[in-house]
Amino acid sequence: MSSNPNFKQLRVAVVGGGLGGLSAAVALRRAGHLVEIYERRDFNVEVGASISCAANGTQWLRYWDVDIPDMKPVILMKLVMRDWETGKVLNQYNLDKYEETWGNVYNMLHRQDMHATLLKTATSPEGLGTPATVKIDHICESVDYEKGMVTFKNGVTVHADLIIGADGIRSVVRGEIGVVPDLKSAPQTCYRCNVRKADVDKLGLVKYSYEPAIQFWGGMPGSNGRSKYYKIVMSPCSDAEIVSFYCFMPTELTKHHEEGFTFAEVPVSDILAGKYDELDPDCVNLLKHSVDRMPWRLYVHQPYSHWFKGKACILGDAAHPMMPHQSQGACQAIEDAAALGIIFSDKYNFTQDVTAGLAMYQLIRKDRATRVQTASARATENLNERIGFTSLTPHDASLAAAEGKLTINEMNSYKMHDHVASEVALLAGEAVA
Repeated sequence: MSSNPNFKQLRVAVVGGGLGGLSAAVALRRAGHLVEIYERRDFNVEVGASISCAANGTQWLRYWDVDIPDMKPVILMKLVMRDWETGKVLNQYNLDKYEETWGNVYNMLHRQDMHATLLKTATSPEGLGTPATVKIDHICESVDYEKGMVTFKNGVTVHADLIIGADGIRSVVRGEIGVVPDLKSAPQTCYRCNVRKADVDKLGLVKYSYEPAIQFWGGMPGSNGRSKYYKIVMSPCSDAEIVSFYCFMPTELTKHHEEGFTFAEVPVSDILAGKYDELDPDCVNLLKHSVDRMPWRLYVHQPYSHWFKGKACILGDAAHPMMPHQSQGACQAIEDAAALGIIFSDKYNFTQDVTAGLAMYQLIRKDRATRVQTASARATENLNERIGFTSLTPHDASLAAAEGKLTINEMNSYKMHDHVASEVALLAGEAVA
């Protein structure tokens, strides 16, 4: 029972059951609301790849009492930059003081493990709040943000006090609230694949592949005539039983230009095209024994004009799709969910005025997420722009944003509870004045 007499339990419709949507469901369940999750397809098509969950994301999983060990995490201990041709270590950022400094570890997670645990947390009868319900095979067709209605292609219409569009980079909810994306195809295309630790051991492949580290090859401008868009990111996940690879190359050199996710596996020859014949042989051998090889088309989006209208809002990739080069996509979606949970908690009165609450959500989240989005685009052009390496390498003035590089300190020292409280106080002061 809430101690705030103005608190109203909201009926929340979350459109999209990915990591962002499930995080929102958990946050709003914990805040005392009734949550229904609507997913367009079954959950068995979740793409198997590693997810970075730095301290700024991990803190909210702990705050929501999520069973993080159930996600089979690998605790990250370092970032390693390697030479493309030889694999020689060029630079290293150590994270051995990370937990001591920030109060939380940096978790590397497998997307499927993370998704399964968040789904369990959202819907389990155990834990604080009423369990969320899930409806699959519900494809969003339209949203009435004034009346709080969502209509699905199967003919179902639902009413809600709050509608959350967590329906990804091609969000229907985003269009329904009048956001017109300004986007272009990215100069890079990515292939995601995995190598099983069992195969690494059986075949005698390099053991550094399942060290607790994110390791990088390439991604630097002007190296031996090779495009800066050649880059590999490798990290272990799922209790170090899986080594996950993101393999980037210039878009024009790939065979895959179709829209969206493709769930048909591609041959390893598609990944090893172009300059991959010059790649560190140890890395090549790992890729040759990979599984789950999927292409991933990338886009560069300009920041959107707004994130909400009436009773509907967007979050995660629907609100701020970004290039993956800061490893903050999942964390920013988690932060979006955390903001909604705080704003619509019984600490404040926004359950009486959902539109005002969503205006506060946009105020709290849009600038910070946009800053990460912009920094992710810069890191596409130069790996030195990546969080962590920004603390090691001289700044490239030609890429510098006026506000400076994104740093671990900026991401992990942020106090969202304080930020919301200060903005609410300021709003109350303006109302009195």
